[in-house]
Amino acid sequence: MEKALREIVAKIAETKNDFATDAVLRDDIGVDSVRGLELIFEIEQTFSVKVPESRYGEVRTFADLVTLVTSLKG
Repeated sequence: MEKALREIVAKIAETKNDFATDAVLRDDIGVDSVRGLELIFEIEQTFSVKVPESRYGEVRTFADLVTLVTSLKG
């Protein structure tokens, strides 16, 4: 799952997928609020989950994102 998420984040942020696991989505990777919405949509489509906006708001790093999606897949 982490590999697929890494590819999605890289595609949305228009960057390489070699960022660190502890990279901050906004500051280090370039996922601003608009790209964040695109990211949520892609995650929901790819993993067949519903990402609550409140839970996404708690995500700061790529590792946080992996943890969130993993918990949603349950």
